Amino acid sequence: MKRTVITSVIVAAFVCVAGASSDPAAFDKPIKVDVVTLPKDELNPDAKPKITCSRYPAFMVKEVDLGEVGAEKLALLAAEAPCERAGGRERVIEDDTAGYLMGVSGGFVFFRAADGWNGGLPFVVYDAATGERLLDDSFEGEDFAAISSGKGELTVHFRRVYTASCSLYLKEADCAKAITADTGLSLTQLPDCAAAYKAEIKRSPDHASEIEKLPSVIVYPIELAYAAGDTTRRPMDGPTTCGRPD
Repeated sequence: MKRTVITSVIVAAFVCVAGASSDPAAFDKPIKVDVVTLPKDELNPDAKPKITCSRYPAFMVKEVDLGEVGAEKLALLAAEAPCERAGGRERVIEDDTAGYLMGVSGGFVFFRAADGWNGGLPFVVYDAATGERLLDDSFEGEDFAAISSGKGELTVHFRRVYTASCSLYLKEADCAKAITADTGLSLTQLPDCAAAYKAEIKRSPDHASEIEKLPSVIVYPIELAYAAGDTTRRPMDGPTTCGRPD
């Protein structure tokens, strides 16, 4: 059975999308959110620079947004720390994936990328107590399906955007084997995207050789679990289909 998927790095992109709950995941509600307006930038008059300090029982997350793509600063501080641009004892999040604060669940802090990639939105999770980077991944849509957390444990359900290192269209058998080994998906869960490849090749025949090599992207329902320093990803039931990302 021929089953193929592709994504765009050079010319075009295709994504296999799996169904999942559309209900937004519930992050913890801050005890208080302080917003401090910053002076306007004459070179960027439409921007609304500000500092947002989201306070939780044991810590505070600070986001300095100057109106550019991605926050100017993201930092973890004590719950009672002042909401100001230049912080004293703060753990600055220096991470290319962390563009904005997404939310908090227990002692886990979620940051999302400033821009999407391959039809998904990358995110990263940090330990609020230590400032340690725990895990990263990419999801499809606007939110997770569900989040639950406890002491040192986190479980998240979402539609994962997985980018393979190979093209299912060009090297179907070998690539399918690599994807199933890496994701835990079965061969029967990989959708047939040959028509999508062929349509793109027909549209851009001069780039046929590049299109055939495009790495595959699969979006599928997953349960991501973190505990005691270990991260596991388990595929969940749900159909997969091929489509073009926005």
